[in-house]
Amino acid sequence: MDAELDSQAEPPDLAAAAEAKLPHAAEHLAANDSMAHLVPYYEWVFDLARGRLGRCLLDAGCGIGNFVEVARRRVDRVLAVDLAPDNVARLTERFAGAPEVEVLQVDLDEQRGLLAARGVDSIVCLDVLEHIEDDGALLRTFFDIAPAGGVLFIKVPALQWLYGSVDVASDHHRRYHRKDLTEKVRAAGWTVEHSRYMNFAGVLPYWLKSRVLRKEQPLSTTYNPKQLRWIARSMRLFRWIDRFTGPPLGQSLVLIARKPAPASP
Repeated sequence: MDAELDSQAEPPDLAAAAEAKLPHAAEHLAANDSMAHLVPYYEWVFDLARGRLGRCLLDAGCGIGNFVEVARRRVDRVLAVDLAPDNVARLTERFAGAPEVEVLQVDLDEQRGLLAARGVDSIVCLDVLEHIEDDGALLRTFFDIAPAGGVLFIKVPALQWLYGSVDVASDHHRRYHRKDLTEKVRAAGWTVEHSRYMNFAGVLPYWLKSRVLRKEQPLSTTYNPKQLRWIARSMRLFRWIDRFTGPPLGQSLVLIARKPAPASP
């Protein structure tokens, strides 16, 4: 019912919303540009949800589409949404020749009906939840958008004890432990099916940059192009380390949940 009412409401002022909610959009755009070189990383992220995602994905807060670039070759349709005008412009240009990708500028807080009407069966939310002060509200928004049986795939920064200057520069409100994220997702109505830490090898470098060296910039922009190329070439090793270790902890945390079917009357 809320989604139906939302779809009939007057469209929000997206320019004003972006200005109010995204004070450091330019810095985040630079970080997204740096991460664009790490295609093997986004392939790793997608593989962690392989077999669980549907054929029509909503990538909520997708930046410039680094994950979209990987996902669009593996599913039927991707709805790529972001609030930042510069991100949307880049998305529109990047996927102009990709009919399987629909780009929309969307305020996730205000336009649930618009997204629900697109008929997605999976919602992907990668490194977004930590930017939202009321993360529980966003999880409930995703619940309203998803159909019964729909899937939610989340990736967030892990381990609050890693929180430091890099997080502050990245506009992170928090990092997450596995138990905390699971409880928040369940409180929003979802059934959690799987969760795990990711990127054990990234914990020490992050701790050094954020807690020891106290770099005051998003992590990806602390690496030069040569270092980023090395990281991309080393991704198979990082994935092997995760398979070997478990891992017991990681730089990131991923979680997969499903919206339960309504109870029978």
